[in-house]
Amino acid sequence: MSDLTLDFSTLPGDAGVQALRQQAVDTFTRTGLPGRRDEDWKYTDISRITGTLGETWWLPMPTEISVTEISDIEGLDAYRIVFVAGVFQPESSNLPDTIQLKPLSALLTEGADEPSHCLFKLDESAPLFNGFLATNSALASDGLCACIGKNIKLDRPLYVVHVGNNTAHVLNGLMLGQGAEVTLIEHFVGGDSAGAGLSNIATYLRLQDNASLTHYRLQMESAKQFHIGRVEVKQARDSRYTLHAVELGGSLSRTDIVVKLAEAGASCDLNGLFVASGRQHIDHHTRIDHAAPHCTSREQYRTVLDGRAHGVFNGKIVVAEGAVKTDSAQSNGNLLLSKNAEIDTKPELEIYNDDVKCAHGVTVGQLDENQLFYLKSRGLSETEARQLLTFAFADEILTAMDNNAIRRFIEKAAFAKLPNMTDLDGLLG
Repeated sequence: MSDLTLDFSTLPGDAGVQALRQQAVDTFTRTGLPGRRDEDWKYTDISRITGTLGETWWLPMPTEISVTEISDIEGLDAYRIVFVAGVFQPESSNLPDTIQLKPLSALLTEGADEPSHCLFKLDESAPLFNGFLATNSALASDGLCACIGKNIKLDRPLYVVHVGNNTAHVLNGLMLGQGAEVTLIEHFVGGDSAGAGLSNIATYLRLQDNASLTHYRLQMESAKQFHIGRVEVKQARDSRYTLHAVELGGSLSRTDIVVKLAEAGASCDLNGLFVASGRQHIDHHTRIDHAAPHCTSREQYRTVLDGRAHGVFNGKIVVAEGAVKTDSAQSNGNLLLSKNAEIDTKPELEIYNDDVKCAHGVTVGQLDENQLFYLKSRGLSETEARQLLTFAFADEILTAMDNNAIRRFIEKAAFAKLPNMTDLDGLLG
């Protein structure tokens, strides 16, 4: 589809925002949607989206979604911000008073606001840019906008719940001032009562000097939903960013993570877990740009696939010419529980100076027969041994989560998808 038919009068924003929307439409008309001939999309066929949603795939379908479909995380104490089909729900939300936080819809309605204008500006030269991002800028009318002031350490996480099962284009922006510390939880959910839709989500994160952000991104949408996501992070001196990305839901899910370590001393940790079954397709492309000296990055992704599920992981680390003393390591482990499951994995290093310490590795395999034999020789049944090894493989990612409520929630949700995981409470202790 090479045309977006868009009536700007139905969308919020002043003349400046409307002009930026038109530029996004023009960009989409020129670039179109990514295809299998694009190197970054060669393993992800988006015809599954357009074939299901039709020629006007970008438009929401007539359906009702209730906030009763939200499943809270047991034991989580957090500020709550709720969006249903991309629309802010004030009656279901609990916003903090100590920070500047508003839904994008309110900023656009109130009039000119430079931060909200910046969110709509597109850079076609940005890594992993694609037509879905242009569509998001053209059509987004709501999302989370927050500015965290200097040295503010938020006492509770920001828990942002997106209820899907329809088509929505959501644009989020979060800026942390110098020395600020925040935990952000993005939780994408949706019951099975509604039909298919597209969640097109862009999240822009900016960290000033010595700021610290822990980011949980939990994609647990319904089996009919499609999910296209982008997280773009820019870090200033000595800032710290930690991502815990969990992919459990959706029919087809593609998320791009782009991190720029722009100033000396910045560091990031990217942790990812896919658990997929049936005919699910999950794709993560990550890119970490070491643009400054003395920066550190760690990346660890693990995938558990059953049935005819298909996983894709492409992790690229780029070290610029002046980024001396870079310290970077990347690891991707993949466990295939079925002979029909498939993984395409490609770790990459692109290094332009010699004064660095960089490493990457990848493994693909099934459960180890020797380990199974050892556990069975100690009295475990075949099923129990498989449960324990599968759990141990995936849980290595989850142990990095500091929030125990989220970790326990994800452990139960992830392993409930897998065969023969009937005694998870026994494994968890």
